[in-house]
Amino acid sequence: MKKLLLLIFLLFSSFVFNGVTISNAEQNLNEKTPIDIMLEKRITEMEKEMYMKALTQYIEFDAEIIIPDYFDSQYVEYTFNLSDTLDIPARTTFRLIYRESCFRDTIVSSMGAKGLMQLMPDTRSTYYDLLRVDTLHLDNNQEDIYIGLNMLKDLYGFWVSRGNSKIYSWKLALASYNAGKGKVIYYKGIPPYKETTDFINFILKSHSNPQFFANYSKKYEDGLKNKS
Repeated sequence: MKKLLLLIFLLFSSFVFNGVTISNAEQNLNEKTPIDIMLEKRITEMEKEMYMKALTQYIEFDAEIIIPDYFDSQYVEYTFNLSDTLDIPARTTFRLIYRESCFRDTIVSSMGAKGLMQLMPDTRSTYYDLLRVDTLHLDNNQEDIYIGLNMLKDLYGFWVSRGNSKIYSWKLALASYNAGKGKVIYYKGIPPYKETTDFINFILKSHSNPQFFANYSKKYEDGLKNKS
């Protein structure tokens, strides 16, 4: 109930403030007072905050994972938008990052894979050049996300082009991401590695995970307590 009342208040405030700004603009089209500018800035910030909170909660519910507070909201939005552009399910994308690095960009695996997407240095370098990432003006984390998702989409396209169904192609793409495309080709399917099968099953699992809902409730209940 508190969340609903807060949302109504914010929307009402936004309407009133916008009304004040519009009214002032009608009085003098060429001037804005410092108060007008301050209100416009605050309204924009509030709208952005509300959007990012709603987006994060949507992703968490859809993927049934908790996005930690240390993962900057700019990366949440960037990852979601890139997934949409590449036509990769957001659920798949965020579960993959959760599984690979738990959203920590400092993780280095025993095999030498690094970053949010756990890319091997040679693979990252190859795709960096292939995709002309240097022209995109991204920071290091955005580069990792961009390269990782484009690589996943390439793997999916590779298996679809060989006559596999879309569902099975996603399984093969994830197996290739985890174990390497060469291993998938060698075994003519998903390699018999527990790590790989667990990886695929986690990312493609169905909904209804009671543990997720318990953690989700705790995250947002604790957040409300800290603010009160």
